[in-house]
Amino acid sequence: MELLIILVCLITPPTLSLSIKTKLNPRIVQTQYGRIQGFVQSFEPPKLKSIDVYLGIPYATPPVGGNRFSPTRAPSPWDGIRLSDSVGPVCPQKIPDITNEQEALEKMPKGRLEYLRRLLPYLRNQSEDCLYLNIYAPAMGLTDSGRRHPVFLFVHGESYDFGSGNPYDGSVLASYADQVVVTINYRLGILGFLNANVVPHLKARVANYGLMDQIAALHWVQQHIELFGGDPGNVTLVGHGTGAACVNFLAISPMVMSGLFKRAILLSGSALSSWAVVEDPASYALKLARACNCSVPENLAKDNELIVDCLRDASLDELLQVDIQAPTFLSAFGPSVDGVVIKPDFQKDLLSYLGPEFQGFGQKLKRTEHGAPITSNSKYDLLFGVTTSEALWSFAEKDVQQGFEGEKRDRIIRTYVRNAYTYHLTEIFYTVVNEYTDWERTVQHPVNTRDACVQALSDAQFVAPLVQTGDLFTLRHLKKPNNPHLAPVPEDEMEPMPKTYFYVFDYQPKDGDYPQRMGSVHGDELPYVFGAPLVDGFGHFPRNYTKAEVTLSESIILYFSNFVKAGNPNANEHHGRGEKSLKEKSKYRGLVWEQYDPVHQKYLEIGMKPKMKNHYRAHQLSVWLRLVPELHRAGMEDVEPKHNLFRGYADPALYDGSVRPDPLSRLGEEFRRVNLTTEPPTTTDFTITTCVSLIQSTNLQNANNASTDTLASLDAAGYAAYSTALSVTIAIGCSLLILNVLIFAGVYYQRDKTRLEVKSLQQQQMINQQCGPRGFNELKQPPPPHSHFPGSGQVIVDVENEMLRRNAMKAPPSSPNSQLLQQGQVTHTLPHQHHYQKQHQHQQHHQQQQHATLPRAAVMQDMNINTQMQGPPNGSIHLTIPRAPPPPRARSPPESQPLLQGPTVSSRVPQTAMSEMRV
Repeated sequence: MELLIILVCLITPPTLSLSIKTKLNPRIVQTQYGRIQGFVQSFEPPKLKSIDVYLGIPYATPPVGGNRFSPTRAPSPWDGIRLSDSVGPVCPQKIPDITNEQEALEKMPKGRLEYLRRLLPYLRNQSEDCLYLNIYAPAMGLTDSGRRHPVFLFVHGESYDFGSGNPYDGSVLASYADQVVVTINYRLGILGFLNANVVPHLKARVANYGLMDQIAALHWVQQHIELFGGDPGNVTLVGHGTGAACVNFLAISPMVMSGLFKRAILLSGSALSSWAVVEDPASYALKLARACNCSVPENLAKDNELIVDCLRDASLDELLQVDIQAPTFLSAFGPSVDGVVIKPDFQKDLLSYLGPEFQGFGQKLKRTEHGAPITSNSKYDLLFGVTTSEALWSFAEKDVQQGFEGEKRDRIIRTYVRNAYTYHLTEIFYTVVNEYTDWERTVQHPVNTRDACVQALSDAQFVAPLVQTGDLFTLRHLKKPNNPHLAPVPEDEMEPMPKTYFYVFDYQPKDGDYPQRMGSVHGDELPYVFGAPLVDGFGHFPRNYTKAEVTLSESIILYFSNFVKAGNPNANEHHGRGEKSLKEKSKYRGLVWEQYDPVHQKYLEIGMKPKMKNHYRAHQLSVWLRLVPELHRAGMEDVEPKHNLFRGYADPALYDGSVRPDPLSRLGEEFRRVNLTTEPPTTTDFTITTCVSLIQSTNLQNANNASTDTLASLDAAGYAAYSTALSVTIAIGCSLLILNVLIFAGVYYQRDKTRLEVKSLQQQQMINQQCGPRGFNELKQPPPPHSHFPGSGQVIVDVENEMLRRNAMKAPPSSPNSQLLQQGQVTHTLPHQHHYQKQHQHQQHHQQQQHATLPRAAVMQDMNINTQMQGPPNGSIHLTIPRAPPPPRARSPPESQPLLQGPTVSSRVPQTAMSEMRV
């Protein structure tokens, strides 16, 4: 047995406690509330500088007894010297139950289970007297040298229900980065975020006690951090997960005084995430009150504090035993709108800096109180980042190992859509599924389906909200705010423009707790930020790091410490160690981390091969930040309410987890709460948009019945509106159909009319051809030029060939007149305007004759003579057909030879030409 213990000790990897030495610090720090003595921590071998450590310093009065559910108060003074050599208790919380490993693996992957096994031992010591902070500072010695170091204040995450700052040992980070590290505890869960106020927009009351604790810690740091070597004017607030959302709330809260902190670092968390804000905190407060046998007042708007007073008197065990589960992907007790720390309409005020395509809310910004700002306009440098698979820790172990089919993916995404959105759920669901489906694959493998689902939830819950937060932090300082409560700042008083940086942590250790090729998981960057690889791990962080991972941790610490010091992670300055070998070999040494802006969206990909990139997951993020908000907003006021629900929305088989009530009943509940008082509201909840007027109700005891009545009235009104719209649509369609029929009838009528006219003209031509020749005494006008070319509407063809031939036959062969007549036999010309005028004049003298034109004016006299001698009338046929060129002659006699050599010469027009003229 002893041999086994020795072997276990030999193979156990070294921890921080094995590589450090501690001794009592002879220096006594005199604070405003009493004297404090800490200890000095040195590292063996001396790879890092010595630091001063002060653990368990109270920064507020214990929130016990009458101080439960109350704003944070300053600590009470103490007598004597307080020895700060151990951490204080953590705040009361409900930690996850992992005693049954098999049941635990049905809710989480094995990597998450192993992480909780390392973390939960630090959370066992719980007490309501928990408002303590820990300080890790570069060693000052007995005398103050006057040097001040930047301050790194860490707000822990994990959950709004459990966690603590105690497990995050900041000694390595403080030593290597040469800065002061502060970690804090704050109230969690029911004790930290109980909110029974149903009308915070009308009656503000502090309910975000956890956020008030963080503000109190910032005030304490401002007052005392200089005594520990820190610079109160250079404080950076750092948060991870839910802690990052808290930091985001503090950065925009009007309750936070300017100057409490200068910069912010958000690690995988944002105030715009779906889980960051509790939408309906009063409903959870009512459930808790009923479970603790507290009476619920009839008028919650006026007497909601009676619930808080009753719960204040309840025992701690009674409060923690109540099991109130929030819908999947949401929070039951977390930050909520209370009108004090978080103002109503804070989201719309933030989004007012963006264009309308990013906002996702249809209503305009409204005021809470006259002249009261909704959000702070303080300027902060920002560094934010994410991992590549943020949501992987929320899947079951079986799903992580084997994947799952599309049916389960649909249930998971449908659950998120129902819990995160209110309107057009079906359209949003299909949009998301379409975006995260690989359509190039003929068969969707379960592993690929799992990866796509992990990416969808990661983008929706972490990446997209955080990127949008980065855009807001940048645009709030570049654009003039669209907030009427904020006075413009004169140009001479404007501060330098804040800087923003974005990173993506894309490194997965080979011996990690998750399967390979899954990407980095939520929280994977924290060991490298706190320097765990430099001492082979400590606390709840993993052990056994490679040399490459040590270099990676050093590079990340340098980037973060440079940003904390100067707001620029690229400042080239060595910290802590005298050795530079690892820094010189670092792949980050020659890499410049460029600033982030909403246009180029440049970011640093942190991994073994670091590089600058841009537009991280741009197409997917555009779906969440542009398309989905537009779908969620479009048509909210002109559709029936039931359209917003999934088909069969009440069927539990459609979902993978618990869901919140349907949007229709939620709308009715919200409107009844608004109408609890006769005072007109000054603002409207950003989730309430409906075109149906609801019946006012002042009795919340009948909430369930009223919800059913509201649903029925909404359905009836919706169907009535639908019927009216359908009737109007049918009427318009019939009108357009009739109009189309009339148009087509007119077209066919015009076509038939044109055909009849053409047929009539052809018949007239045939009749004219059958008529005999007529006189042409009046034919004296020469033919117009270009008469043989197309371009005119009519052709006048001279068809008196037979008469001319006879005259030529009777005349002597050598008569010049006969030659002229023979030459003019095949001539046909077009009508001309002056020709018609002469026609009209001749018709007055020769009403029985039609006119024709001859090719030569010189032959007119001979033609008249021949007409008098022969006496037969002559005429011309008017054809309205396309003009054709004259037919070619069969023979062309020489110019010196007479045209008519004898009486046997024929002057008849060729038959081919005549057939062309009859067309």
